[in-house]
Amino acid sequence: MRSLLTTALLATASINTAIADAQLTTAPADLQRLLDSGHCPKCNLAGADLSGMRLMSTDLSRADLRGAKLRKTILFRGNLSGADLRGANLEKASLGRIDLSGADLTGLDLKGARLAYSYLRNARLGGSNLSDSMLEHADLRGADLNGSRLEGAAMRNAKLDGTILDRADLSGADLRALDLRQVGGIRDADFSRARLERAKLDALDLSNARFSEARMADSSLEATSLKGVLMARANLRKADFSKADLTGADLQEANLQGAQLRSAILRSANLEQALIGGNLVGADFSNARLVKADLSGANLKDAKFRDADLRQANFSSCNLYAADFRGSKLGGANFRGANLRNAVFSDTERDGALFDEASGRLRQ
Repeated sequence: MRSLLTTALLATASINTAIADAQLTTAPADLQRLLDSGHCPKCNLAGADLSGMRLMSTDLSRADLRGAKLRKTILFRGNLSGADLRGANLEKASLGRIDLSGADLTGLDLKGARLAYSYLRNARLGGSNLSDSMLEHADLRGADLNGSRLEGAAMRNAKLDGTILDRADLSGADLRALDLRQVGGIRDADFSRARLERAKLDALDLSNARFSEARMADSSLEATSLKGVLMARANLRKADFSKADLTGADLQEANLQGAQLRSAILRSANLEQALIGGNLVGADFSNARLVKADLSGANLKDAKFRDADLRQANFSSCNLYAADFRGSKLGGANFRGANLRNAVFSDTERDGALFDEASGRLRQ
């Protein structure tokens, strides 16, 4: 009985494979047309081996290129708008200035593809591999890159309005100075080790995104939701986090020198051994962990540190006017040279904390 069932299953699989192969059979006349003229719009080239061919400025719009072999093929300035490229191999293909608007490239291997100045508007690229690809100046407006791999991709000056980047892996990608404020989706994206200097990320929902070791100097994240983000060891010098919500964020060993954190929420954030300086007026560090954090010279007027762990933190020369330290742990913290006028220290643990003699009695 088992052998009969196995035989039946194998027969069914063979039939399905045969059907799939038949569906990916290239029309010989269409292939010859392409070879003769260099153009073949609406043609059936499914499964065709076009590897290494020079097809510059070719017209393959709305062509069926499913399963086609296009490895190292030169398609510079080609028109492949609306083409079906599912299952095609475009690894290291030259695709500069190509028109792939509306094309279906779902799940494709485009590793190392040269797509600078390409037109990919409304293209379907979900689950595709674009790692180490060249996408400078590419028009990706409205494109679907959900779950795609973009590790190490060069994307400077790309147009991303309406682009779906949910769950995309952008680790190590070059996104310098990009404006990401109008993307169509960017939830749970991975920006670890990415270059985001001067990038605009204001008012986005980046909750739980990963930015570990990212370079984000001078980036703008004003009013951005950054709940639970991973930013350990990130370079955040002079970044603008004004009114941002960093509740529960991991900022261990991050460099926040010169950062703007005015009215930012950092409740329960982990800033252990972080370097923090700049404008932190009104920032909320309640329940945050700032063990050995360096905040020397920062403007922390009206900041809240209620129930925070501030052991061995450096507050020397800070402006702590009216700061609230109620219930915090201050063992070994350094407050020398700090302005503590109207700061509140009731119910704090201060064993070993360092204060100027001139500070006198602390406000309880």
